[in-house]
Amino acid sequence: MKPIHLNLASRPYEDKRLFITTVVGISIVVAALLFSNIDTYLRYRVQTETTRTKIQEVDAQAEQERRRTEVLKQQLSRIDVTALAKQTNFINQQLAQRAFSWSELLDRLEGVLADDVRLTSVAPSFRDDGTVFLSLNLEAKSADGLVNMLHRFGRDPHFANAFPRSDTQTPSGSYMISLSVDFKPDSIKTTGAKR
Repeated sequence: MKPIHLNLASRPYEDKRLFITTVVGISIVVAALLFSNIDTYLRYRVQTETTRTKIQEVDAQAEQERRRTEVLKQQLSRIDVTALAKQTNFINQQLAQRAFSWSELLDRLEGVLADDVRLTSVAPSFRDDGTVFLSLNLEAKSADGLVNMLHRFGRDPHFANAFPRSDTQTPSGSYMISLSVDFKPDSIKTTGAKR
C-alpha cells in the first residue's frame, strides 16, 4: 500500500533558497562596489581639491613672476647699454693701469736695450686682452741702433710687433729713434697657461 501524502498548501512548494542566496550575494557585492565607488569618489574630490589649490597657488606665483619679469624688462630697457659699456671699458682700463707692473716693464726693457741705446720716454696704452702697446723714444749713438733694437725686440718673447716710426739724426751726431712695440706682461702668460 501506498502511503498517503497530504499537501495542505495552497500553492505548490518552491525551493527558493538558492535564489535568495544568490540575490543576497549579489547585493553584498553590489554594496561593496558601491561603497568602493563612493570612497574613491570622495578621495578623488579631496585630492582634486588639494591639487586645484596647489595649481592656483602655482598659477599665482607664476603670475607674480611674470609681473616681476615685466618690471625688470622695463627697468633694463631704460639702461643705456652704450654708456654702461663705455664706463665699464674705462673702469677696466683704470684697473689694468693700476695692476700694471712698471718694475717688470723696466726690467724687461733693460734686458733688451743695447749698450749704445738710451731710453728717453715710454708711453703705454692698455688693451682689453691684457697686452700693453708701448710708444718708445730712444737715443742711439750709432746709425745701426734702430736695426739692432728691432732685432733685440724680435728675440725677446715678452715683446712683439716692433715697428719703427722715425729715425732722425741730431746735431750732436746721435740718433733719435721712435718705435712702437707690444709688451706681454708675465700675468698674461700665467693666465693663458691656466686656460
